Amino acid sequence: MTSSRRTRRLSATDWVDAALALVTSDGAHAVTIARLCTTLKVTKGSFYWHFDDLDALREAMAVRWQTMNRQRVADLEALSELPPDERLAALSTMLVGDDHLTVERAIRSWARSNDEVAHTVRSIDEEIFAAVDATLRELQLSPRRARVLAGLLVYAGIGYIHGHEGLPRISAQDVQHTLPGLLSFTAGQPPTERDPDGSPDH
Repeated sequence: MTSSRRTRRLSATDWVDAALALVTSDGAHAVTIARLCTTLKVTKGSFYWHFDDLDALREAMAVRWQTMNRQRVADLEALSELPPDERLAALSTMLVGDDHLTVERAIRSWARSNDEVAHTVRSIDEEIFAAVDATLRELQLSPRRARVLAGLLVYAGIGYIHGHEGLPRISAQDVQHTLPGLLSFTAGQPPTERDPDGSPDH
């Protein structure tokens, strides 16, 4: 008696998750249709059932990455028992993890030549900025200071994504030790600047 083994039809999410895993393990160059088909043990027809080409897959990967980042931020924001500075340190630690850096850099590289990926990257940056800005306001920073410091932190993170291989590595422990001091210094400075409308920064 013979039995046939039915395999589950792959979804678009299966392909995207497999591609993200390849980026994490082997780098962006590993994401090819042939490599994915070998990894998933399917034919190219299965790929083209879901995607027109690799660009379409990359767009889906960027959206999936946005969703994953959004969930990470939501999970941290749900930890209301943590003080804001600890939540901010946890968010920053997440962003400097090796796996995160590898995927983030690949997606940002694709954004240079793909408008849809670029749009998703802009949305990711806006969401991360909003999360950092909101946390800084919980630390009693003025809206202006929170906005400026959030921008500096996000810009530093983006720069680290692209330049970390040629610069000293930043560990999770580095972030956890340094960020509280930076926040304390910033929050403790007297208001010496004025907003564009001329009102004091407080």
